[in-house]
Amino acid sequence: MTLQQKFDYYVKTSKPIQLPEKCISISDVHAGSGESNDPLADSGANSVIIDLLKEYFSKGYTLLKNGDWWDVWRGYDLVKVFKAHKDLVEIADAYKKANRIYETLGNHERDLCSYPEAIIFRGFDKNIFMYHGYFGDWPNDEGWEVGEWAVRVADELGIDPYTSPWQSNPKRHEEVRKMVYELSNQHLGWDFLWGHTHHFSNEGNSHNSGCPLNPDGLKGYLIEEGNFIPIKR
Repeated sequence: MTLQQKFDYYVKTSKPIQLPEKCISISDVHAGSGESNDPLADSGANSVIIDLLKEYFSKGYTLLKNGDWWDVWRGYDLVKVFKAHKDLVEIADAYKKANRIYETLGNHERDLCSYPEAIIFRGFDKNIFMYHGYFGDWPNDEGWEVGEWAVRVADELGIDPYTSPWQSNPKRHEEVRKMVYELSNQHLGWDFLWGHTHHFSNEGNSHNSGCPLNPDGLKGYLIEEGNFIPIKR
């Protein structure tokens, strides 16, 4: 389905959730197995992310976990991923136990099949469509099994041209950004919260959480009473 068709489907079939007063939204952490080709381990950003999540947990925020936290494509085994990143699992579990977390499915988590693809929030005069951002991106959407296979083969052969997620697939990600901006311009009564391309943006009603492994320091968003506030650390 196209991005427009997916949006229409979820708007029609999803039950809206009351938007919490205070949220922190982060996507694309890409925690792998702790071995070679683990994007989070290679980035050195782990402690910054953990400190950020702990700070806003203590302040009563709800976590909007917007896809590709657990990189099963590059970790191969979710048990290994969880063992390699126990501190990240622990803080995510803390939000869960406090009933302060909402999670959407990222393309690198497709093997899990345990999170919804999209969530609709309403509140504070806002309609927010939260999804990871792979809709309409064929190797990560309908063709995700092909995309997963290609990533794993490239890793095994040592030919992956990208050293970090925030550098990956610039041409295709630019096409994804164009699709999202076109959709957002056609639905000005909505805010779109997404990620996937690993590049932070805050343009009108389109809000990309970026990738916290990006050295430019942008880590995602705070959403306070419906207002989007970029996080920079």
